Amino acid sequence: MPVVELSFPVRGTPLPVDNGYLVYRAVARAVPWVGEPAQMELAVVPVQGNPHRGFLDLTPTSRLAFRLNADDAPMLLPLADQCLVLDGMTLILGKPTTSDLRPAPSLMSMFVVAERCRHSDEVQEWLETQSRALDIRSVPTLRRKRNREQVNPTESDRDSYACPYVRRYRHVGDNAVVGWEVQVRGLAPGESVRLQEHGIGPGRRYSCGVFVPDEGGQPRPASRRDATAVWFPET
Repeated sequence: MPVVELSFPVRGTPLPVDNGYLVYRAVARAVPWVGEPAQMELAVVPVQGNPHRGFLDLTPTSRLAFRLNADDAPMLLPLADQCLVLDGMTLILGKPTTSDLRPAPSLMSMFVVAERCRHSDEVQEWLETQSRALDIRSVPTLRRKRNREQVNPTESDRDSYACPYVRRYRHVGDNAVVGWEVQVRGLAPGESVRLQEHGIGPGRRYSCGVFVPDEGGQPRPASRRDATAVWFPET
């Protein structure tokens, strides 16, 4: 069954950068089907906007998009023209469009949760395993922080916070979760579509592990919010 992307234009108040779980919760209130255990593979594509002081300012091109089986797309049509409330912020949806997933040679995800991997060398090994499971020859790699491109790639952060890779913290309910920015280059068309369909790691309905075309932008600054958990709450 083909996976499609159902995309709603959005407008409203600025959203916190850490918005994946908030968006999921608001959508699930409007369409309870989204919150069912059987829909854990549903992917919510991260909302794009202009980051500013921990928030995303929505733009005319901002979208709330979902990746799901084509036969399930009608389940989300009740979201059209709805106003979603996210802890006092609003997200107003327009009428959706449906499109096939388009291959791109380079993809990236802002937040991949590598369960039970604390350090970047462990995460990189885990990413290689995940790519083999998806029959993808191009190996996903951790994105380096700006101005850290020349750092020795051997693990250097086991006893410090000097990790040269982009690592972030997000909240899923009451859980603080660690995630990494990941990029994949040199993808064949079939590999690119497959990675967009399946993603990597848990939490895709919270916008974790969802891959989008990488247009070569600079990494966003990592959050400095402390986190105490690295396991994902659904697993």
